[in-house]
This record gives sequence, structure tokens and C-alpha cells, in this order.
Amino acid sequence: MAIDLKTVEELIREIELADPIDWGMLNIDEEDATRLIASSVVGHYEENIRPMPDRERDYIVVSSIAKLTLENFVLNVKLARATGGQA
Repeated sequence: MAIDLKTVEELIREIELADPIDWGMLNIDEEDATRLIASSVVGHYEENIRPMPDRERDYIVVSSIAKLTLENFVLNVKLARATGGQA
């Protein structure tokens, strides 16, 4: 069964409530960006990740989340330093 893109978009919005992105510094429409990224990720998942055996898929998903979290952490540190915050 394919992943429903609308459900993914809704879940992104729910997560955004708990950990909001500062969209004010960007000249990008939040809804358009969410739709574009969700569509790209779901398409990649369906084509490349879903066909993998369960164990491989689990490692790919967990390592991808960890990599994105690490990138987010580094970006937040850089932003804090650029704005004179502690990091």
C-alpha cells in the first residue's frame, strides 16, 4: 500500500506545531515547500526504500532521521553563533 501524500503533509504540520521553523527569514511559501518536500521524499521512499527488506529499510530510515537531526543541530549552532547566541 502506497504512502498517502496528504497524510504525510498533515503529519509534517503537526510536527511543525511542536518544533516550528522560522519561516520569516525565508522568501518561501511554507505550504508550497511542505508539499514539494513531502512529495519528493514519498516518491523516493516508494521507489527506493520500500522495496528493501525490512531490516535494511529500518536502518535506512533511522540513519536518515539521525543525519537530518545532526544537520539541523549544526545549522542551529551556526545560526546561534551568527546572531550572537550561545552555542
